[in-house]
Amino acid sequence: MVLFTLFVFPLSAQQKLSLDECRRMALEQNREIRIAQNETQSAAYTRKSAQTHYLPKINFGGAWLRTGKALQPLENDLFLPVVPFNTIDPATGKFNPEALKDPGTAMNTLVINPETGQPMVDQAGHPIFKNYAMLPADQLVFDHKNSYYARFTVSQPLFTGFKITEANHIARRAEIIAKEKEVLTRAEIIAKTDEAFWRVVSLQEKLKLANAYETLLDRLVTDLENMHDEGIITRNDVLKAQVKQNEAKLKTLQAENGCALSKMALAQVIGMEEDDIEIESDQITELPPALPASYHGEILPDRRAEIAMLKEKTAIMESKKNIERARFMPDIVLTGGYGWMNPNPYNGLRNEFGGNWSVGVVVSMPVFTWGERRNDLHAAKLKMESAELELNEAREMIDLQIRQNRYRYSEALKKAEMTALSKEQAEENMRITRENLTEGRSRLTELLEAQLQWENASSEHIDALVEMKTTLLELDKSTGEIYNYLN
Repeated sequence: MVLFTLFVFPLSAQQKLSLDECRRMALEQNREIRIAQNETQSAAYTRKSAQTHYLPKINFGGAWLRTGKALQPLENDLFLPVVPFNTIDPATGKFNPEALKDPGTAMNTLVINPETGQPMVDQAGHPIFKNYAMLPADQLVFDHKNSYYARFTVSQPLFTGFKITEANHIARRAEIIAKEKEVLTRAEIIAKTDEAFWRVVSLQEKLKLANAYETLLDRLVTDLENMHDEGIITRNDVLKAQVKQNEAKLKTLQAENGCALSKMALAQVIGMEEDDIEIESDQITELPPALPASYHGEILPDRRAEIAMLKEKTAIMESKKNIERARFMPDIVLTGGYGWMNPNPYNGLRNEFGGNWSVGVVVSMPVFTWGERRNDLHAAKLKMESAELELNEAREMIDLQIRQNRYRYSEALKKAEMTALSKEQAEENMRITRENLTEGRSRLTELLEAQLQWENASSEHIDALVEMKTTLLELDKSTGEIYNYLN
């Protein structure tokens, strides 16, 4: 064929890449994939962090406090009654008031009215004792201005209304979303690579075509100049061919620039220098022997990563709704620990550290929050409903997208077949017209028009072949078949 035999690129310093090699390099080098991988790893760490909420937490805290004044617990001096030994209950070690009913004990302990023989009482009605011990207020002063505190604390959630369980569900589903996003990103990079690859192929083939067309015109101009020198044709015929020759040179320059720019775009995707890229484009001329499986297969929107992500998003919204419902339940936490204080409260507030352990159960439950929990629960329910609607709408849109891409691919196949026939007819017409011109049975303008028709038909066939490849790519994207290329 003229298109593929008249022009050859110098490839000695360049590396030829196939579509599979470009895909592999893009998956290895692309920054967007690295970002998605980092997000997946981050989600995995977040999931592991959420799992630790089931386990007890151990904390250590300490404090230092300095006060400006000494502590004086008593406002005034205290007078404490003195009682005999037999009024103390030996079992409890406490004062037994019943012992004062004994007349002898009462006479030795209380002040007796000589006229009545009964114990005397004060204004408050309390009996008056014979002897009192004074506790001076100015002597009970704690002059420890520096206080120290340190404590280890262990806390274990016993019941949180299933908040921890739902938080772990959210973390796991967020990790799944990150993984599906990574798959989606890789698929998008594959699609972007394919689009850039076929754009380069298209412009390479058009550059070959432009060179072939220019070569035809160069040969024609040379032949016409020879014929003009022999006086067979006029100078005007030569000028007509030279005008077409200049137009062909401009098309070649435009094709070269477009090819260079398309290589830059592909290089950015696969992580190479554009000067090192050369594409294998032989497979573009081949029509598929049969329709792909994605054309006849059952329409399954759930194969798409977007649907998997939306399913997990809906489940996350449900978990958030459950968390809002759990706010109506109590939180029960088991706590324990060991602490040290200075001054030592367990040994007369001496200037030393004294330690003690403690254990307990803490229950916390909001009673009245002005409708905050109820409103948050309603909002969570609406968000979950919106996520379900978004999922159903996505399924419908993907179903429509698959059907549209099937129609587009079948149209592209038909277009490729028709343009191939048109190209073949244009080549035959150009050959016959050239022979007729040589024999004097046609004019130069007819040959120029036939060559232009061949060039246009060849260009349209290249566009049709590339469109066939890109529409198949879109079909694979919509059906999820593109995920098979990720490995």
